[in-house]
Amino acid sequence: MSKKSKKLTEEEKLKIVERAATGGAEALSNLADEFGVTDEEIQDLIHKTPVDEEHSKEYTLEVTDDFLKSVEYGATFDILNYKRLTFWSVFGAAVMVLFIVAVMFMYEYTRTSSIQAQSERSTFYDIELLQRTDQVKLNTFGVVDPDEGIYRIPIDSAITNIAID
Repeated sequence: MSKKSKKLTEEEKLKIVERAATGGAEALSNLADEFGVTDEEIQDLIHKTPVDEEHSKEYTLEVTDDFLKSVEYGATFDILNYKRLTFWSVFGAAVMVLFIVAVMFMYEYTRTSSIQAQSERSTFYDIELLQRTDQVKLNTFGVVDPDEGIYRIPIDSAITNIAID
């Protein structure tokens, strides 16, 4: 393709414009090579060339009143389906309420389980502490009431004393 512009006749210009209008980007390149002009020049020709009355087509558009009102308004009017809108609003609210209730039940279950487990551990600890205290009392000497003269002795010693007597 040459860089220099070629002087085209009116017939060539019309021929280029007609063929370019029916083809795509490849048609532009082929026409540019064939006639020795650039793609940009062909595009300029397309924009500058007036359309003949013979080649122009007439189109009609039938419109409804709603379409005309929408064009005048500048946008399409909203037509809301109130039944569907109400259904989905109520359904969404119900799902959210169920979700919140489920979370509350899960929280309460977890809290109750935790409290129960802790009370079981503390009871076991209390029982264990009582058993150790009782073991110390049963296996050691000590004073129960000094005013009355009551003393304690280890259980093994008490059993031995009773068995000997």
